[in-house]
Amino acid sequence: MELPTELPGLFTLGETRFKVATWRRMLLASNFSSQCVLEQAWFCKASERKQHEFLVLFFAHWDASVPAIACVVVDRTPKSSSNDSGSSTPITLSSGIASPSALQTAALDSVSTTPCTGINTCKYLTSMYGPYNHLCTLTFPPTSTRPSATQISVLLSVTSTHAPNYNLYHFQCYWYASTIWEAIKQLFPGYIEGTWQGPRCHYYGFKVEKADSVEVVCEQYVNEWTRLENEAELQRRAELQRQAELDRIQQTWKDGVAHGLAQSQALIDRLLAEIFQLQSGLRTPEASRAHRNTTTDMDGWSSSWSSPEPVTDTSASGAQN
Repeated sequence: MELPTELPGLFTLGETRFKVATWRRMLLASNFSSQCVLEQAWFCKASERKQHEFLVLFFAHWDASVPAIACVVVDRTPKSSSNDSGSSTPITLSSGIASPSALQTAALDSVSTTPCTGINTCKYLTSMYGPYNHLCTLTFPPTSTRPSATQISVLLSVTSTHAPNYNLYHFQCYWYASTIWEAIKQLFPGYIEGTWQGPRCHYYGFKVEKADSVEVVCEQYVNEWTRLENEAELQRRAELQRQAELDRIQQTWKDGVAHGLAQSQALIDRLLAEIFQLQSGLRTPEASRAHRNTTTDMDGWSSSWSSPEPVTDTSASGAQN
């Protein structure tokens, strides 16, 4: 099977951005995505404006002999946001205090990909979020339970579905990044977590409240992943049955062709044997004598008809006497 030069959603020649739901569909549609495992994750925080928090995930190439690494950036912003810092201006009441309902809007959970080329990754992140701090690193050694890109896409999708709305008090970028980070740790053991270089879920030194959804998200992920595995198993069995039926039909056709050829060959062999027998019979002495006798008889019979005896008219001769 020929390997693709690119894998949409992971290994691309340029920069791409997808909604989490779209990214999940893309990866589930490819067999290679399940072979690309997570090697490292960064927890990052913008150092300016709203101090947006986001994750950077690094996936290994499905071919171990290829050193390429896919860089995937995961974050949450309000859907109405048009700036790349992931912040929006809260709607406030006349008192100047933000209303919780006013601060809730549809969330835009997205995945951005870029070729991982060392220093260019940092430049890419800076172009998206401005100056940022790399707070912590999560490393998955070969002996750990490395999640695949497909599994991570399902985890992101489940997290987004759990809280589809962006809420400044509970379900903001801090919640999204932190929930995914902790869920990865809980679901895929054997990781190595580095030392934190600064507090997360903080805005200019103040801790931001967020919902504690890790346990629920992990449970929902397990249920969803089990459902997908069962669905894949049913499809696999159906494909095996379809292939078995196709093989049966092909074998029946081959058997029929072979039987027909055998019958045809038997008829040909019988006719050839009869022809050979006839030809052999013509070459025997008895057949030759019989053939000569038949020829002589035919010649005599032919002569008796071709040379008749003359008839004498006795009446005429008597009259003359």
